[in-house]
Amino acid sequence: MAKRKRNNKIKLSGTAIAVLIVIAVIFYIADVIINNESIALSGDCEFHFIDVGQGDSALIISEEGVVVIDAGPQDHAESTLEYIQSYTEEIDYLILTHPHEDHIGGADEIVSNLTVKNVIMSDAYSDTETIERLLDAIEKSGADVIEAKAGDEYTAGGIELTILSPVTEFADFNDYSVVTRVEYGETSAIITGDVEKNSEGIMVERYMRSLLRADIYQVSHHGSVTSNSEEFLDAVSPKYAVIQCGEDNSYGHPHKETVDKLEERGIEYFRTDERGHIVFITDGKELELKGQ
Repeated sequence: MAKRKRNNKIKLSGTAIAVLIVIAVIFYIADVIINNESIALSGDCEFHFIDVGQGDSALIISEEGVVVIDAGPQDHAESTLEYIQSYTEEIDYLILTHPHEDHIGGADEIVSNLTVKNVIMSDAYSDTETIERLLDAIEKSGADVIEAKAGDEYTAGGIELTILSPVTEFADFNDYSVVTRVEYGETSAIITGDVEKNSEGIMVERYMRSLLRADIYQVSHHGSVTSNSEEFLDAVSPKYAVIQCGEDNSYGHPHKETVDKLEERGIEYFRTDERGHIVFITDGKELELKGQ
């Protein structure tokens, strides 16, 4: 009788194979997470609150991503464009909070002169020359237009964006403002446009405190008393606050009541009418005021 050859191969049961597959998947996912995190958080990220007079504009820039929120008024369009252009020629997301001139007056210049990939804006529409100029510029640029919807998330070079508002339709453009949570690693900012107490209250009711909590708070509506409710300030509980307003503006911004609320809570605040451009820098963990 011929000898039977010995089979040296190890036979694995179905259960053992399944276990090995699960282990392999776990290692693969861990590797992807680690690699993505290292890419996303390569280098620092800067939060620039640009001095545009009586208006808002913010530039958030990392080594691989650029986000601009609002574009200031038309009378500062040239200087706002020059400021942004000194840092970048390309913008991943341009977020326009609402169709008031002091927030979008310079947007057509940005869209026309820089490469803007995406424009995020609400469906609030105002039949004005400013809006028409902006829409024409967007159409010519070929930028994608995205309607802002609460809960939507976007990423640009490690910069994480979450749209918190508008959560419903509002008759008032200020309450219809797009509110954005911006994160870079463990550092976060809430940028509010001109959102007022009505919308603030809805956000406080809708979201967990952890989603509203932020290190930097762009004070709503240039420090107006019609915004910045105590409930909203307590939910955000920022370390730093930024008030973007023009020197000796006719609205009296920021209102004393708002400043008092910040001081009562020990929130360190900075004003563009007093300081000019305000810039924070973070590595994703530590946050500091640049030029302090």
